[in-house]
Amino acid sequence: MTDTGKSTATVASANTRISRILAAGFGATTLMWLFSYLAILVPGAVIGEFFFGLALLALLMGGIVAGRADEGLGESATVSKGAARGVLVGLVSAILNLLIVASLLKSELAGGAGWIIGILAGCLVVGGIGGLIGSMIATWRTNGNWLTIFCWVVVGLTFFMIVTGGIVTGFEAGLAVPDWPNSYGHNMLLYPLSEMVADPSSGVFYEHAHRLTGMFVGLAALTLCGMLWIGDGRMWIGFLGIIVLILVIVQGVLGGLRVTGNLTMSQEAADLSPSTVLAVAHGVLAQILLAIMALAAAATSSRWRRGDLAMGEGRVSVDRQLAIALVVFLLIQLVLGAAYRHMITEFGPKTPGASHALMGHIAMAVVVAIAGVFVGLRGCSMNGRDPVFQWLGWILLIAIGLQILLGFGGLAAVMMRPEIGITADVPVWEVLVTSAHQANGALMLMVSVLMLSWYWRASPDQDVATNQ
Repeated sequence: MTDTGKSTATVASANTRISRILAAGFGATTLMWLFSYLAILVPGAVIGEFFFGLALLALLMGGIVAGRADEGLGESATVSKGAARGVLVGLVSAILNLLIVASLLKSELAGGAGWIIGILAGCLVVGGIGGLIGSMIATWRTNGNWLTIFCWVVVGLTFFMIVTGGIVTGFEAGLAVPDWPNSYGHNMLLYPLSEMVADPSSGVFYEHAHRLTGMFVGLAALTLCGMLWIGDGRMWIGFLGIIVLILVIVQGVLGGLRVTGNLTMSQEAADLSPSTVLAVAHGVLAQILLAIMALAAAATSSRWRRGDLAMGEGRVSVDRQLAIALVVFLLIQLVLGAAYRHMITEFGPKTPGASHALMGHIAMAVVVAIAGVFVGLRGCSMNGRDPVFQWLGWILLIAIGLQILLGFGGLAAVMMRPEIGITADVPVWEVLVTSAHQANGALMLMVSVLMLSWYWRASPDQDVATNQ
């Protein structure tokens, strides 16, 4: 191997190792946030502490993931290297957790800065212990494609953000914090946790937690953009990372302007004009963003690079056309669904606008179901198809069935509620069903975009071979 070849291989190996630390660090922190979110949603001496314990365990597991040697990278297991990688995972998690723990500077607890230092040091220790344990476990047998894993971690984080956004809408808490980019006059990062969780019925926790999660996604998108440029090597993948970053920024601005209606730091009602249209755009763009992130994950995978996708029976051109139609139908359906959810929150479920959006949503659901079943069945049932199409086909069919059930459940829940009221009046089970319906819709769009992407990756020569 020439010196240039060795240098390129060294850089590629370094990028892969960085991707592993980022995947483990961001993944562990995402789980920490998820479990902490659940602990606050379901408080209690036993359940709440159980979820907080899972949050700590998530960081330990992140260290273990990073600490294990990877056969795909030609590594040998050493305790010192494993512990060092675990500490790096803890450092990534500590930096990300500053989005939450920085608020301790405004806490009523004595020594807020000391608490911050202690929590961050704890992240380093737990991550290091995990890395130490990981170094003693059998070696990973991977292709060393940690950039793809990091992409999927960011997809999972973005999905978590969509779920928290659905809960905000479900509890009608979208305007619980009246100002932006501040939160009740505080810098968003310094808004006291004690005020955030003081009154669950106010909706402040749901709204502010969603804002913090959005900032987490912003950091993830910025990191992902950089890694796609330096870790993949294909220019179009780098530009895909830029698109993701731009969409995340636009998404954040839309979310803020949805609350204020204009660029203002005021909390006064006279200076604010909340926008339902921007709320709908904010919700739909988040689901488009999720699908594009999943495309990045697929395109960086070893399977994508190998190509040679077996299509078996059927024509690639037909599959592409059906997949395009399904994606278009789903986008229309998502707009109608988002419009209906926000209209019933703002104006009530029986207003003309909400009724029209509901009728359109139901009609389009039939179209989406028919198109989705066609795409799903062609993916999973035709002989000789590559497993990637079979898996996506089955996932799509299952998601369609689940979406129909959740749709009926959500509609029944909304119609059974006597009137639109404040957050405390919204039944928890209604929020669970409607939010699950929204989240599953996002997954359907993601799977459909992945199906279309893989069909596009397949060779068009398949049509010629089929006709011979």
